[in-house]
Amino acid sequence: MTEKNTISADYTAAPGSFRGRVVLVTGAAGGIGNAVCRQLAAAGATLVLLDKEIKPLERLYDRIIEAGDPEPAIYPMNLEGASFDHFPEVGQRIHAELGRLDALLHAAAALGKPAPLELYDVEAWYRTLQVNLNAPFMLTRACLPLLRQADQSAVLFTSDHGGRYGAPYGGAYAVANAGIEGMMRVLAAEMADTTTVRVNSLDPGVVGTALRAQAFPFENPFELRRPEQVAGAFVRLLGPDGREFHGQALTIAEH
Repeated sequence: MTEKNTISADYTAAPGSFRGRVVLVTGAAGGIGNAVCRQLAAAGATLVLLDKEIKPLERLYDRIIEAGDPEPAIYPMNLEGASFDHFPEVGQRIHAELGRLDALLHAAAALGKPAPLELYDVEAWYRTLQVNLNAPFMLTRACLPLLRQADQSAVLFTSDHGGRYGAPYGGAYAVANAGIEGMMRVLAAEMADTTTVRVNSLDPGVVGTALRAQAFPFENPFELRRPEQVAGAFVRLLGPDGREFHGQALTIAEH
């Protein structure tokens, strides 16, 4: 197990290095998810694109096909409204239609309503934890049987500084990310000795995404790193080149 806690985003997967590998990405239509998907597809991965927004998924699908990369599968799913029964179906359909799963990236996120905990809206609390914590647990649980069967498979949770160190007014978003860190460590310990499933979390830092704009509407997005500039770290951790990392709460190194 590596002792590193930073990882460089200066990584490009070799052409064909993901050929034959199936990767499920939640939040695939979002900024980071979209950028990671395009890099994975360029390296030969067959993607399962999961998001609640169908039109952006279709645009991503078209872009991947136009680039001549493997045809992805579109899986429309609203994590906030999904019931317990919906999550096992994801694993079952991937097994039935693709026969394997080599990596799972949790990139979907909901900001909720930043506020002091004593004033936090209870309904917003439940909705935010459903997307950011409960759904990753249920989806990971549903996919683990397939991931166990693959060689050098990976589960990667997208994290945030506020979840690791506490952020005033971060509310359910920060609490959910703290839970993600705990889940990552528990799962990593459980996978360590009996499987080749690698489990990590990755904080990409400040990136110009729609979620960031929602949290900081007066920030200039052109002064921030773009999703394409951090995607390489995600891609590395999802493939065989990330085999040295396991059980790590990683942060993308600053240039």
